[in-house]
Amino acid sequence: MTASHHRIDQRRRQIALGLALSPSLAFAQDVKTSTIIVGSPAGGATDKMARFFAEGLRGLYADNVLVDNKPGGGGVIAYEYVKNSRPRDGSLGFLSPSYPITVTPHIVKNLPYNPLTDFIPVGITGRSGMAYVVGPGTPAEITTVDAYLKWVQQNPKLALYGAQTGSSQHLAGSTLALVSKVPLENVSYKGDAPAVKDLVGGHIPAVIMPIASALPLVTNNQARVLAVTRRERSRFMPNVPTFTELGFPAVMMQDWMGIFLPAGTPAPIVKKYNEAIAQVLRNERSKEAYNTLGFEPDVVTHEQFVEILQADYKRYGDVIARTGFRQAYEKAQGGTN
Repeated sequence: MTASHHRIDQRRRQIALGLALSPSLAFAQDVKTSTIIVGSPAGGATDKMARFFAEGLRGLYADNVLVDNKPGGGGVIAYEYVKNSRPRDGSLGFLSPSYPITVTPHIVKNLPYNPLTDFIPVGITGRSGMAYVVGPGTPAEITTVDAYLKWVQQNPKLALYGAQTGSSQHLAGSTLALVSKVPLENVSYKGDAPAVKDLVGGHIPAVIMPIASALPLVTNNQARVLAVTRRERSRFMPNVPTFTELGFPAVMMQDWMGIFLPAGTPAPIVKKYNEAIAQVLRNERSKEAYNTLGFEPDVVTHEQFVEILQADYKRYGDVIARTGFRQAYEKAQGGTN
């Protein structure tokens, strides 16, 4: 072999090695197993959404897709776990409602993640609104927000609603209390499932929860929805008014759920994951499932999701500043935040 052929052969080996080590090109191989982390207990709306997508993404994004619940800290435990994960190969991400990304950073000091720099928004899995739900712990004749507010004024010890502390639900309750001038106190839960259990058992009079979580309760006549936080009425509850209709336009929170990967994940992985999410959302089975889950599908590109996240982050920051929600949150935490 001549010196020139040796150099060419050596260069080919270097190029081949570079291609093998390139994250973008290495992703030509499918992800074998991918895990979706959920920051709330099993049984809630986020968990149900994650399990639906885990099934839909199998064989489409990865050979196997699992769900792992890591509840606690309003999602902080789960998202810090993903932030610190290695390798950044698309095998670990999380599915989250909006609030840990757009609300929590404005109220929690020393948060162990920066939502705008530590994670990559991959795709939106669906949108919903929230419902103000009352159960057996309130008199059966309480069927409107006006009647409920009058009742809690007469029974101040029962002016309680359940919501995960620091969540959009908590913010909705705090905003309603502010604009209605009726003191309402949040009772903190780690997720929808335990709050629903206490609501149905009559241990707490009201819970603010995603429409998706409220639907089964209404269907089974276990609870009543007084109002929703959407801009327009929900197609799943067309007879239930919005807070805007009732004169409380500030109580308008119509959030998304979305999948995120840790920062540093190669762009081709993000693109493939986003396209797989879109494919799941567009199939006929998803339409039926979303009718049951109480969500609206929302197909967006990764780039569009980035813009939506940044806009919502600013919007919630402005709402929190106007309502003094951070001070209310710190008070609820005993001033330790």
